[in-house]
Amino acid sequence: MLEGKQFERMYKDAFEKAVEYRRHFHQYPELSFEEFDTAEYISKKLLDFGYEVSTKIGGTGVVAVLDTGRFGASIAFRADMDALPILEETGLPFESKRVGVMHGCGHDCHMAIVLATAELLSKVKDHLRGVIKFIFQPGEEANGGAKCIINDGVLKKPKVDGIFALHMMPDIPVGTIAVKAGYMSATDDEFYIKIHGMEAHSSEPQIGVNAIVIASQIVNGLMGIMATNISPYDIATFSICKISGGEAINVIPDYVEMSGMIRCVEKENKLIIRDKMKLISESIASAMGGKANVEFISGFPSVNNDSNLTQDVIRAAEKSLESKEDVIIIERPHLGSEDFAYYQEEIPGAMFMLGCKNPDGETGTLHTSVLNIDENALKYGIKIFTNIAFDLCTDQ
Repeated sequence: MLEGKQFERMYKDAFEKAVEYRRHFHQYPELSFEEFDTAEYISKKLLDFGYEVSTKIGGTGVVAVLDTGRFGASIAFRADMDALPILEETGLPFESKRVGVMHGCGHDCHMAIVLATAELLSKVKDHLRGVIKFIFQPGEEANGGAKCIINDGVLKKPKVDGIFALHMMPDIPVGTIAVKAGYMSATDDEFYIKIHGMEAHSSEPQIGVNAIVIASQIVNGLMGIMATNISPYDIATFSICKISGGEAINVIPDYVEMSGMIRCVEKENKLIIRDKMKLISESIASAMGGKANVEFISGFPSVNNDSNLTQDVIRAAEKSLESKEDVIIIERPHLGSEDFAYYQEEIPGAMFMLGCKNPDGETGTLHTSVLNIDENALKYGIKIFTNIAFDLCTDQ
C-alpha cells in the first residue's frame, strides 16, 4: 500500500482538487431534483477519472463504480447534491451566482469530498479489492431523494454491503468528527389539524361554534401527550408551530388550522403521538359541536448507525485526525433529520459529523444565509473516506 511522502502528496492533491470542486458547486447551486448542471459536472469528472458512470438515477443522480475485479467487500460512499432556497449573504468570492439559491447545508462539501475521494482511489485501483460505489444523490432536502435513487436500484448490480456518509457540522472544530453507534438523528413528521366550527355574528354566539375556542382546548389537550404517554427516558419533541383562523373582528370563525412537527428517535413513540393527537383532537372538537381532521406527512426515519460500520469510521478517523481525542462520541441523538436513514433501512450504514467550524470568523449554522465553512475540513473528510476504503477493500 502507499506510504509516507507519496501518500501525503496524493492527499494534498486531492484536497486542492476538492476545494476547486467545492467552490464550483457553491457558485452554481441547484434545488432538489433540478441538479442538472451539477450532475453533468460530476459525471464528466468521473468519466475523466476512468469510471463506469450511470446518470439520471432517481431523477438527476449520478453513480460511479470502481470494480477491481478481485474478490472483496462491496461498499458505497454517498453525497447529496441539492441546495436550498436561500439568498446567500456570506460575501465570499465564490458566492452563489444563482440569486435565491445557496448551498446552505454543506452539500457542496459533501460532493467535493466524495468526488475527490473517487479521484484518489481511481489512482490506486490496483491496490484495492472488491467494489466501491460513489453515489451522488438528488433531493435530500425534498424528502424523497434517497428513496428515488434506491428504487432505481443504486444498491444493486453489484449489491452494496455497507454504505458511508458524512455531514458537515459547524458546531465542532475542523479536525474533529462526531459519531455514535445506533440512533443518531430523529424522525421529522409534519402534522396539520383542521378544525371546523360554525360561523356566526359575534352578537349571536349561541348559534355558532367558535373554531378558535375548540382549537384552544385542543392545544391544551395535546400538551399532555408527552407528559403522560412518552417515557421520560426517551427522546421526543412535539411542537405546534403555526395557528391561523378568523377573518373579521366581529365574526365567530368557522375554521382554524394548526400545524407543527413531531420529532422522535423511536418509531414507536411517533405512532403513539400520532394516535393520541387524532383521538384528542377529534374528541374535543366533537364534544364542542365541531369537527377536527388530523393529517400527517411522514418525514425521514431516524439515522441508525450500524455498530460494526461505526467502528470502521472510528478506526479510519483515528488514522486520519491528529489524535484519538478528536473523535467525539455523541451521547444523545441529534433531533435533526437526514434521508441517509433510508439507505440504512435496506443495508448497514454509518454516518458521521465532520467538524467545519471556522476559527477565524463566523461559521454560521446549517440552513442559514451566512454559513461559511472552513474548507480545511475537506482534507479530513477525504482522508477518513479513503482510510475506510483501504481498511475494507485491501488485504492489509
